[in-house]
Amino acid sequence: MHRIDSATARADVNGEGKNGFHDNADLPNQDATYFTPEWANALQEEIAGAIEGLGIDLDKSDNGQLLKALVKQFGEKKVLEDAVEEYKEMIKKDRVRIKKLENRTYEDTQIGEVFWTTEHFVTAAEVTEYKGYGEWSRALQGRVAVGFSDIPDDPINFRTHGAKYGEHEHTLTIEEMPEHKHAYMAAHEGGSGRIPDENGHISINQDGSGGSVYIKHEADEKDGSVMTKTGGNSLFSNGGSLPHNNQQPSQTIDCWERIA
Repeated sequence: MHRIDSATARADVNGEGKNGFHDNADLPNQDATYFTPEWANALQEEIAGAIEGLGIDLDKSDNGQLLKALVKQFGEKKVLEDAVEEYKEMIKKDRVRIKKLENRTYEDTQIGEVFWTTEHFVTAAEVTEYKGYGEWSRALQGRVAVGFSDIPDDPINFRTHGAKYGEHEHTLTIEEMPEHKHAYMAAHEGGSGRIPDENGHISINQDGSGGSVYIKHEADEKDGSVMTKTGGNSLFSNGGSLPHNNQQPSQTIDCWERIA
């Protein structure tokens, strides 16, 4: 392809160094720019070559073939390019979304729920740092968790949500002791037994000194009678009167409640 270069071509009409067509009316005795066979053939082959090169046969009756060829080539390409750009943008958005999901902290403990762990945290701030979210308060301090019960025959404490009950140590009362009897025999130095007097007293020493024990006999439905010490000096005693341990074998671990 080349620009028109006939004798009547107008110099620089399309810019510096770019010949073009002109009527040359402003020039005395100058005809308008005329075609040359070389230029006309070059233009023809440029256009025809583009149409045929894109797979379209020349049709004398169709003056829109160049446009059709360009649409076929570049229109479809533009659609494809647009689709590629749209896909790239979708991938970009998905990457941003996935990155946010990867960086998101999964809050596995909601407010009001508890977090059990064998890790030991001295402060609530350490729990927040470890979990990456929430505010925490130590829960169930020194207590064993018991499942809530809706069984009517269970103790009321088991059927009351949040109830606190139980003792670390407990001293049995008389009513809590198993029913039992103590056999005894008062004796002096000679080894003979001493018999209660008419009032039910037995002297501890042979001469009657040192106090006495009052024995009350009452009928019992189970075995006929039971002897209960109700006064006087004890014949003997045993035991340390210390409370007994109520705690089952246990292991202490951290329990934290999420409060915010």
